[in-house]
Amino acid sequence: MNEKRRIEDDLSITQKVSILLIGANSFQPIRGKLWFQKELFLIARNIGELAEEADFESDFIGPYSEIADEELDQLKREGIVSKEKVELTPLGRDVANRLRVQSPPAILKLVSEMKRFLNNLTKEELLGFIYYSYPEMRVDSVEFAEIDKNRVQIAISLFGKRKVSLGKAALIAGMSQDDFISELKATGVRVFAE
Repeated sequence: MNEKRRIEDDLSITQKVSILLIGANSFQPIRGKLWFQKELFLIARNIGELAEEADFESDFIGPYSEIADEELDQLKREGIVSKEKVELTPLGRDVANRLRVQSPPAILKLVSEMKRFLNNLTKEELLGFIYYSYPEMRVDSVEFAEIDKNRVQIAISLFGKRKVSLGKAALIAGMSQDDFISELKATGVRVFAE
């Protein structure tokens, strides 16, 4: 028990939020490091202390935090996160459960929503959403040209999954709402009245 308490006392804000994120939504694993980075990036946009510590920058695949990567590796070495997948070990689940009790409900809700929002997206959908929502984070991307070629299809897919509003989907597609609605109808995706 003292070992668990020592671990918790030594955690950085990046590690705490990472543990909450990986443990969110009934401990559902995160699909991979790419999703981990993007989910943590969106959470950091709403938590100043995390944003400052994690220091996300534009990288070859969008927003990236070297610190978050290092902190995730440290959590693996501590036996909190699995070495094979981005999921918590039994020790990690214990730590996550104790962190939940100490965390404000608004933070827990934010973490859960971001994981639910991004974790089931394809790589193209994930990067398309990030690149068109935060264009400053695509500056150094090696993937942007490919995503840009497929932006209409990505927008249709995101809208079809009800991940984004009609307006946001049209923005991602680079079209007016009317043109995007026509595109949706042509592909058979239902448009609900807003």
